[in-house]
Amino acid sequence: MALKDIHGKAIRDYYRGDENTTLILHNSYGEPEEMPVEVFFREEEDLSVLEHLALIECKGTVLDLGAGAGVHSLILQSRGFDVVALENSPACVEVMKQSGVNKPVLQDYRLHSTKYDTILVLMNGVGLAGTLKGLPEMIARCLSMLNEDGQVLIDSSDISYLYEDGLSRPQGYYGEVQYQYEYKQQKGEWFDWVYVDQETLMVICNDLGVSCEILHTDETDQYLACISK
Repeated sequence: MALKDIHGKAIRDYYRGDENTTLILHNSYGEPEEMPVEVFFREEEDLSVLEHLALIECKGTVLDLGAGAGVHSLILQSRGFDVVALENSPACVEVMKQSGVNKPVLQDYRLHSTKYDTILVLMNGVGLAGTLKGLPEMIARCLSMLNEDGQVLIDSSDISYLYEDGLSRPQGYYGEVQYQYEYKQQKGEWFDWVYVDQETLMVICNDLGVSCEILHTDETDQYLACISK
């Protein structure tokens, strides 16, 4: 039987001092990979250029959606921001409470109703939509939680490079994949995740009648977008 919150348990164990924590990520396109848990506990100087820019672009009240262990929330707090760290992982919320995140909230973002000036969705945040079909609904839901003149700062990447060496493309949109976490020989449920290329995101936003500006693209085609009403 598949178990829930597998990645959260690994993150919690790492926070408690088990630096040998090994989190395995199974995927629908290749061999399983080890996911380094320390990525959830980086210091400010270890963030990517994209993440630095996203934090610089934050304004007003902030919702850190899919906050993980709260690395971005903690940095924004240190800069004086009022931040709510939203997570659906009980173990991650437990870690955030212990690490000093001021406002950790355990809730599915689709049930959250408070409004903010900035919604921050990093670490391939578009993926929370699950599928390409689900992305317009996710964007619309985020926009509904914005104050006037608010913004959604969200990132994704073009993963077409995965299929350049003969790997068979999936049916449908090539950015749709499935993942499964494994930790201490326990496996979680398979879940959908989507990576969206810039052009497709722009088309979706245009169809929704909202603005989408690409703020940064790095050498691996990962990009940061700002979406607003």
